[in-house]
Amino acid sequence: MGGLADPEFVRLGEALQRRHRVQGRVRRTAVTVACAVPAVRERVPALAELPQLTVTCSDSATGDRMAAKYDGSRSGVPRRLAVSVLALPGSVEDYLRGRSKQALRTNSRRAREAGVTCRRMGRVEAEVRLAALLRAREEEDLLPEVRGDLVAGVVQAWVARDADDATEVIALTSVDGTFARLDLMLSAPDREAGPARYLLSAHLVEALIERGVRHLAVDTALWLDAGLRHFQRLLGFAPTTLEFARGAAVEALSDDGPFPAPRVSSGPLPVPAGVGSAAS
Repeated sequence: MGGLADPEFVRLGEALQRRHRVQGRVRRTAVTVACAVPAVRERVPALAELPQLTVTCSDSATGDRMAAKYDGSRSGVPRRLAVSVLALPGSVEDYLRGRSKQALRTNSRRAREAGVTCRRMGRVEAEVRLAALLRAREEEDLLPEVRGDLVAGVVQAWVARDADDATEVIALTSVDGTFARLDLMLSAPDREAGPARYLLSAHLVEALIERGVRHLAVDTALWLDAGLRHFQRLLGFAPTTLEFARGAAVEALSDDGPFPAPRVSSGPLPVPAGVGSAAS
Protein backbone atom coordinates (compact mmCIF):
# COMPACT_ATOMS: atom_id res chain seq x y z
CA MET A 1 0.00 0.00 0.00
CA GLY A 2 1.50 3.35 -1.00
CA GLY A 3 0.70 6.94 -1.81
CA LEU A 4 -1.85 8.73 0.35
CA ALA A 5 -2.75 5.46 2.09
CA ASP A 6 0.83 4.60 3.09
CA PRO A 7 0.69 4.03 6.90
CA GLU A 8 4.01 5.79 7.51
CA PHE A 9 2.91 8.78 5.45
CA VAL A 10 -0.43 8.96 7.29
CA ARG A 11 1.30 8.76 10.70
CA LEU A 12 3.69 11.54 9.71
CA GLY A 13 0.84 13.81 8.62
CA GLU A 14 -1.13 13.13 11.80
CA ALA A 15 1.94 13.82 13.96
CA LEU A 16 2.56 17.15 12.20
CA GLN A 17 -1.07 18.16 12.67
CA ARG A 18 -0.97 17.26 16.37
CA ARG A 19 2.15 19.37 16.86
CA HIS A 20 0.61 22.24 14.93
CA ARG A 21 -2.38 22.24 17.29
CA VAL A 22 -0.28 22.34 20.45
CA GLN A 23 0.78 25.86 21.42
CA GLY A 24 4.54 26.32 21.68
CA ARG A 25 5.49 23.25 19.66
CA VAL A 26 5.35 24.77 16.20
CA ARG A 27 9.02 25.69 16.33
CA ARG A 28 9.90 22.10 17.16
CA THR A 29 7.96 21.01 14.08
CA ALA A 30 10.01 23.44 12.02
CA VAL A 31 13.19 21.89 13.41
CA THR A 32 11.97 18.35 12.75
CA VAL A 33 10.85 19.17 9.21
CA ALA A 34 13.34 21.72 7.86
CA CYS A 35 12.30 24.16 5.17
CA ALA A 36 14.83 22.78 2.69
CA VAL A 37 13.09 20.02 0.75
CA PRO A 38 16.27 17.94 0.20
CA ALA A 39 16.92 17.93 3.95
CA VAL A 40 13.37 16.82 4.63
CA ARG A 41 13.62 13.98 2.15
CA GLU A 42 16.84 12.77 3.77
CA ARG A 43 15.47 12.92 7.31
CA VAL A 44 12.00 11.43 6.85
CA PRO A 45 11.77 7.94 5.29
CA ALA A 46 8.10 8.38 4.37
CA LEU A 47 9.08 11.27 2.09
CA ALA A 48 12.37 9.97 0.75
CA GLU A 49 10.90 7.98 -2.14
CA LEU A 50 8.07 10.27 -3.18
CA PRO A 51 7.95 10.89 -6.92
CA GLN A 52 9.13 14.30 -8.09
CA LEU A 53 7.54 16.45 -10.78
CA THR A 54 9.18 19.45 -12.41
CA VAL A 55 6.64 22.11 -13.34
CA THR A 56 7.60 24.82 -15.83
CA CYS A 57 5.59 27.96 -15.08
CA SER A 58 5.24 30.58 -17.78
CA ASP A 59 6.70 34.07 -17.46
CA SER A 60 3.28 35.60 -16.93
CA ALA A 61 1.00 36.73 -14.12
CA THR A 62 -0.65 33.30 -14.23
CA GLY A 63 2.71 31.57 -13.97
CA ASP A 64 3.79 33.86 -11.14
CA ARG A 65 0.62 33.07 -9.23
CA MET A 66 0.98 29.32 -9.76
CA ALA A 67 4.57 29.23 -8.52
CA ALA A 68 3.72 31.48 -5.56
CA LYS A 69 1.05 29.03 -4.36
CA TYR A 70 3.84 26.56 -3.57
CA ASP A 71 6.42 29.01 -2.20
CA GLY A 72 7.35 29.06 1.47
CA SER A 73 6.22 26.72 4.19
CA ARG A 74 3.60 26.12 6.84
CA SER A 75 4.97 25.36 10.30
CA GLY A 76 8.23 24.40 8.68
CA VAL A 77 6.66 22.09 6.09
CA PRO A 78 7.48 23.25 2.54
CA ARG A 79 4.31 23.84 0.52
CA ARG A 80 5.74 21.98 -2.47
CA LEU A 81 6.51 18.85 -0.44
CA ALA A 82 4.15 15.84 -0.71
CA VAL A 83 1.62 17.79 -2.78
CA SER A 84 -1.47 15.84 -3.84
CA VAL A 85 -1.11 15.50 -7.62
CA LEU A 86 -3.38 13.74 -10.11
CA ALA A 87 -1.71 12.65 -13.35
CA LEU A 88 -4.22 13.01 -16.17
CA PRO A 89 -4.25 10.54 -19.07
CA GLY A 90 -5.15 11.41 -22.65
CA SER A 91 -8.89 10.78 -22.29
CA VAL A 92 -11.57 10.71 -19.61
CA GLU A 93 -12.30 7.11 -20.61
CA ASP A 94 -8.78 6.16 -19.58
CA TYR A 95 -9.15 8.08 -16.33
CA LEU A 96 -12.37 6.28 -15.38
CA ARG A 97 -11.07 2.80 -16.22
CA GLY A 98 -10.28 0.22 -13.57
CA ARG A 99 -11.32 -1.00 -10.14
CA SER A 100 -9.62 1.93 -8.44
CA LYS A 101 -12.24 4.28 -9.93
CA GLN A 102 -15.22 2.18 -8.87
CA ALA A 103 -16.25 4.62 -6.13
CA LEU A 104 -15.91 7.56 -8.52
CA ARG A 105 -18.11 5.91 -11.15
CA THR A 106 -20.69 4.70 -8.63
CA ASN A 107 -21.06 8.01 -6.81
CA SER A 108 -21.14 9.97 -10.05
CA ARG A 109 -23.99 7.76 -11.23
CA ARG A 110 -25.86 8.31 -7.94
CA ALA A 111 -25.46 12.07 -8.28
CA ARG A 112 -26.81 12.03 -11.84
CA GLU A 113 -29.77 9.88 -10.80
CA ALA A 114 -30.54 12.44 -8.07
CA GLY A 115 -30.68 15.18 -10.72
CA VAL A 116 -27.26 16.79 -10.13
CA THR A 117 -25.67 18.56 -13.11
CA CYS A 118 -22.26 20.21 -13.46
CA ARG A 119 -21.05 23.14 -15.53
CA ARG A 120 -18.64 26.05 -15.64
CA MET A 121 -19.92 29.39 -14.32
CA GLY A 122 -19.42 32.95 -15.46
CA ARG A 123 -17.89 35.45 -13.04
CA VAL A 124 -21.11 37.08 -11.84
CA GLU A 125 -22.89 33.81 -11.12
CA ALA A 126 -19.75 32.46 -9.45
CA GLU A 127 -19.55 35.46 -7.12
CA VAL A 128 -23.20 35.13 -6.13
CA ARG A 129 -23.08 31.40 -5.51
CA LEU A 130 -19.73 31.53 -3.70
CA ALA A 131 -20.82 34.37 -1.44
CA ALA A 132 -23.94 32.43 -0.43
CA LEU A 133 -21.99 29.21 0.07
CA LEU A 134 -19.28 30.84 2.19
CA ARG A 135 -21.91 32.55 4.34
CA ALA A 136 -23.65 29.22 4.86
CA ARG A 137 -20.33 27.63 5.83
CA GLU A 138 -19.41 30.62 8.06
CA GLU A 139 -16.22 31.09 6.03
CA GLU A 140 -16.85 34.60 4.70
CA ASP A 141 -13.23 35.54 5.41
CA LEU A 142 -12.32 33.68 2.20
CA LEU A 143 -14.57 35.85 0.05
CA PRO A 144 -12.25 38.85 -0.63
CA GLU A 145 -9.45 36.66 -2.00
CA VAL A 146 -11.84 34.49 -4.00
CA ARG A 147 -13.63 37.53 -5.44
CA GLY A 148 -10.28 39.07 -6.36
CA ASP A 149 -9.23 35.94 -8.27
CA LEU A 150 -12.55 35.87 -10.11
CA VAL A 151 -12.37 39.56 -11.07
CA ALA A 152 -8.77 39.13 -12.23
CA GLY A 153 -9.79 36.16 -14.36
CA VAL A 154 -7.07 33.88 -12.98
CA VAL A 155 -9.47 31.12 -11.90
CA GLN A 156 -12.33 29.26 -13.52
CA ALA A 157 -15.43 28.50 -11.45
CA TRP A 158 -17.46 25.29 -11.59
CA VAL A 159 -20.69 24.24 -9.91
CA ALA A 160 -22.56 21.05 -9.19
CA ARG A 161 -26.24 21.90 -8.63
CA ASP A 162 -29.29 19.82 -7.82
CA ALA A 163 -32.54 19.58 -9.79
CA ASP A 164 -33.84 22.71 -8.00
CA ASP A 165 -30.71 24.72 -8.90
CA ALA A 166 -29.43 24.65 -5.31
CA THR A 167 -25.64 24.66 -5.02
CA GLU A 168 -24.17 21.29 -4.04
CA VAL A 169 -20.45 21.90 -4.64
CA ILE A 170 -18.33 24.72 -6.05
CA ALA A 171 -14.77 24.39 -7.34
CA LEU A 172 -12.17 26.87 -8.56
CA THR A 173 -9.29 25.88 -10.84
CA SER A 174 -6.34 27.72 -12.38
CA VAL A 175 -4.24 26.60 -15.34
CA ASP A 176 -0.77 27.41 -16.60
CA GLY A 177 0.19 25.40 -19.68
CA THR A 178 -0.29 21.70 -18.94
CA PHE A 179 -0.33 22.17 -15.14
CA ALA A 180 -3.51 22.98 -13.22
CA ARG A 181 -4.35 23.67 -9.61
CA LEU A 182 -7.55 22.91 -7.74
CA ASP A 183 -7.69 26.13 -5.75
CA LEU A 184 -10.95 25.40 -3.97
CA MET A 185 -13.63 22.73 -3.67
CA LEU A 186 -16.40 23.37 -1.14
CA SER A 187 -19.66 21.53 -0.52
CA ALA A 188 -22.83 23.03 0.90
CA PRO A 189 -22.90 22.45 4.69
CA ASP A 190 -25.64 19.83 4.59
CA ARG A 191 -24.31 18.05 1.49
CA GLU A 192 -20.68 17.37 2.32
CA ALA A 193 -21.15 13.59 2.41
CA GLY A 194 -23.18 13.50 -0.83
CA PRO A 195 -22.04 12.13 -4.18
CA ALA A 196 -22.07 15.47 -6.07
CA ARG A 197 -18.39 16.16 -5.40
CA TYR A 198 -17.50 12.95 -7.27
CA LEU A 199 -19.51 14.01 -10.31
CA LEU A 200 -17.99 17.51 -10.26
CA SER A 201 -14.50 16.01 -9.94
CA ALA A 202 -15.08 13.82 -13.00
CA HIS A 203 -16.46 16.82 -14.90
CA LEU A 204 -13.37 18.87 -14.02
CA VAL A 205 -11.02 16.09 -15.09
CA GLU A 206 -12.78 15.79 -18.45
CA ALA A 207 -12.63 19.55 -19.07
CA LEU A 208 -8.96 19.76 -18.09
CA ILE A 209 -8.02 16.80 -20.28
CA GLU A 210 -9.79 18.46 -23.22
CA ARG A 211 -7.71 21.58 -22.59
CA GLY A 212 -4.48 19.56 -22.66
CA VAL A 213 -3.70 19.60 -18.93
CA ARG A 214 -1.54 16.70 -17.76
CA HIS A 215 -1.32 17.27 -14.00
CA LEU A 216 -3.84 18.61 -11.47
CA ALA A 217 -2.44 19.57 -8.05
CA VAL A 218 -3.91 20.65 -4.73
CA ASP A 219 -1.79 21.39 -1.64
CA THR A 220 0.54 19.31 0.50
CA ALA A 221 -1.20 16.14 1.63
CA LEU A 222 0.50 16.24 5.03
CA TRP A 223 -2.25 18.50 6.42
CA LEU A 224 -5.23 16.50 5.14
CA ASP A 225 -7.77 15.06 7.54
CA ALA A 226 -8.65 11.40 7.14
CA GLY A 227 -11.84 11.99 5.15
CA LEU A 228 -10.29 14.32 2.59
CA ARG A 229 -7.22 12.10 2.25
CA HIS A 230 -9.50 9.14 1.48
CA PHE A 231 -11.49 11.16 -1.06
CA GLN A 232 -8.36 12.31 -2.88
CA ARG A 233 -7.02 8.76 -2.96
CA LEU A 234 -10.24 7.49 -4.56
CA LEU A 235 -9.85 10.14 -7.28
CA GLY A 236 -6.29 8.98 -7.98
CA PHE A 237 -4.22 11.71 -6.32
CA ALA A 238 -0.79 10.77 -5.00
CA PRO A 239 1.76 12.69 -2.88
CA THR A 240 4.41 14.22 -5.12
CA THR A 241 7.24 16.66 -4.48
CA LEU A 242 7.14 19.58 -6.91
CA GLU A 243 10.06 21.45 -8.40
CA PHE A 244 9.43 24.69 -10.29
CA ALA A 245 11.23 26.14 -13.29
CA ARG A 246 10.44 29.38 -15.06
CA GLY A 247 10.20 30.04 -18.76
CA ALA A 248 7.88 29.20 -21.61
CA ALA A 249 5.46 26.65 -20.18
CA VAL A 250 4.54 23.66 -22.32
CA GLU A 251 1.59 24.69 -24.46
CA ALA A 252 -1.77 23.13 -23.72
CA LEU A 253 -3.80 21.75 -26.61
CA SER A 254 -6.02 24.83 -26.54
CA ASP A 255 -4.72 28.36 -26.16
CA ASP A 256 -4.34 30.19 -22.86
CA GLY A 257 -7.71 31.89 -23.23
CA PRO A 258 -11.08 30.62 -21.99
CA PHE A 259 -11.92 26.97 -21.74
CA PRO A 260 -13.89 25.44 -24.61
CA ALA A 261 -17.59 26.30 -24.53
CA PRO A 262 -19.13 25.09 -21.24
CA ARG A 263 -20.98 21.81 -21.31
CA VAL A 264 -23.52 20.63 -18.79
CA SER A 265 -22.74 17.22 -17.34
CA SER A 266 -26.08 15.50 -16.83
CA GLY A 267 -25.88 12.34 -18.90
CA PRO A 268 -23.73 9.31 -18.09
CA LEU A 269 -19.98 9.70 -18.03
CA PRO A 270 -18.16 7.94 -20.86
CA VAL A 271 -17.87 4.25 -20.05
CA PRO A 272 -14.33 2.94 -20.57
CA ALA A 273 -13.89 -0.12 -22.73
CA GLY A 274 -14.18 -3.24 -20.65
CA VAL A 275 -16.25 -1.59 -17.91
CA GLY A 276 -19.85 -2.73 -17.74
CA SER A 277 -22.75 -0.44 -16.98
CA ALA A 278 -23.19 -1.95 -13.52
CA ALA A 279 -19.83 -0.49 -12.53
CA SER A 280 -20.37 2.93 -14.04
